[in-house]
Amino acid sequence: MKKTPLTLAFLFFFCLDARGGNENITQDLNLEGRWVGAYVPISNEHILDISKKENEYLFTMIRGNQYVTSGEISIKTDLSFKDCKVQGASKGFKNPYWEDCSFINVGKDLIAVVGDAGFAAIYRDLPEATHSFCTTDWKEKLPENGMETILNMRPKAFKHCLACEGTSCKMKNWSEGREAESLICKKLFCKPTRAISKSIKSEDVLNVGSGVSQVRFTYRISKTGTAENLALTSFTGEMNKKQARTFTRNILGSFKYEPIEIDGEIYEIENLMGWLYWSIDDLD
Repeated sequence: MKKTPLTLAFLFFFCLDARGGNENITQDLNLEGRWVGAYVPISNEHILDISKKENEYLFTMIRGNQYVTSGEISIKTDLSFKDCKVQGASKGFKNPYWEDCSFINVGKDLIAVVGDAGFAAIYRDLPEATHSFCTTDWKEKLPENGMETILNMRPKAFKHCLACEGTSCKMKNWSEGREAESLICKKLFCKPTRAISKSIKSEDVLNVGSGVSQVRFTYRISKTGTAENLALTSFTGEMNKKQARTFTRNILGSFKYEPIEIDGEIYEIENLMGWLYWSIDDLD
C-alpha cells in the first residue's frame, strides 16, 4: 500500500515543510506594526514588531522567548520577500546565528515563514476584522494541572474578553499595543483541551493523493466544546473545494474545548478564524 505522510501547518496547527508557491505572497502591503508570532517547535505565541528600514523588513521581538529574547531581531527580509533570514540562538540568546528561510504566505494579517529549524506563523487581528485568529501549534493544549486556575479566571475575565448577545459571544478585537491582553483572553476562552496527535496519516482523514494545499476558514466553538460551523473563505493548491472542506472539518474534529459556563449559563464563541497548510508526499 502506498504511504502518504502528511505534514500539517495551521494558524491552528503548524508544520516543518518549506514547499508551497509564491501565489500566496502579496506585494506592496504595509506590514509595519505589532504582530503575534508562534514559533514551532520552540515555543508558543510571542509579540513582535515589524518595521521597515531602508530595503528590509525587520521582525523584532517585543516579548521574546528563551532563545531569541526581547529586543532582538527574529526575522529579516528584503521587500520582495525573496531573501529571508531567521535568527536562532542557544538559551539566553547565546551564540546567535542566521539561517535561510522562505515565505509561504504574506498577507495583510497573516505571514507564514518556514526554515530548517522550524516554522513561524505570524498574525494580527485588524481593527476592521469581523473574526479573530485563535491560534495554537498542533500540539499545544491547555494543561490539565492549570485548568482549575483557568476556570477560576473565566468569570472575572468574561466581560473583558467577550462581547455576548444572549449565549452567543464574540472575541473582542483589541487595538494595537494591547496584544498581551488579547493573548490572555484567547488562552482563557478559545484554546483546546485536546489537540491533534503529533503525526497523522492522510488515509485516516481523507483519501486525497499528494500535493500542497492551504485554506483559510471561519468556525465557532460550540456550547458542547467542539469546533463547528466551518466555512472556507479561501483555498489554493491540489485539493478541490469539497476535498479541502472535508479535510479541514475532519482535522478540526480532533479538537476539544472546555465549555464556557458562567453563572450556570453555557456560551459559544462564533467569530473565530484559522489558516491551514499541508503537504502530502507519496512514497512507494
